[in-house]
Amino acid sequence: MILIAAEEPEIAAKWRNVLSPLFEVYEVDVHDRRSLELCLKKVPIEVLVVDLGLLGESGINEISALREIQQSLHIVVMTKIPDQREEISAVLFGAKAYCSFDLNIELLPKVIKTVCMNELWVDRKFVTRLLIEIEDITQVKHAEAKRLDKGVAAMTPRESEIASLVATGASNRRIAEQLNISERTVKAHLGVIFRKIGITDRLQLALYMNRHQQLSAIWHGAKASHSTPTSNDPRSKH
Repeated sequence: MILIAAEEPEIAAKWRNVLSPLFEVYEVDVHDRRSLELCLKKVPIEVLVVDLGLLGESGINEISALREIQQSLHIVVMTKIPDQREEISAVLFGAKAYCSFDLNIELLPKVIKTVCMNELWVDRKFVTRLLIEIEDITQVKHAEAKRLDKGVAAMTPRESEIASLVATGASNRRIAEQLNISERTVKAHLGVIFRKIGITDRLQLALYMNRHQQLSAIWHGAKASHSTPTSNDPRSKH
């Protein structure tokens, strides 16, 4: 079943007129965010054709919330002002299609058939833009990983031990007991660590260390997978 959600009744009627002869369309169109959510909680819907403006200021961010209500929901986002970056965000948040209000109305049934096959309906250049976006994100994460690595490398072995324990939520007393040192010494080490990596409290240190561990697992794991020969790799044969 298809549910149509649009702020303007005439827009909803336009979509309904082209879809209802070919598909089962829910008997009532919805025209506000609250009604949309209530409907999704009560009625099994296969495809949601939704006006992006109806989702409010949060816009694209609401897509994942809608899919939490019905996880198998296929969402077709319709927008008055298409935006290439917004299209990427829509798909990443779970939409199956991102279309302009100016889409040839005769193509809308084809869009529905495409998403029902669990395929995407996007601009031809979408994949290229997505790869560029991923590359940009990757470069940013790589730069962050290098910055965090530099901070951790500046720590002495003892400071690194203490920072790692702080990241687990251990108190100064617990750290002192585990490392067989005084709480005063722990505090002194923490002061030095804070200055070295440019932070001011334990919470920031815990976040710093956990983020470092997370990114290290990604980058170092990726390097290992590329450098470790497999049984089918000629370099592993002697």
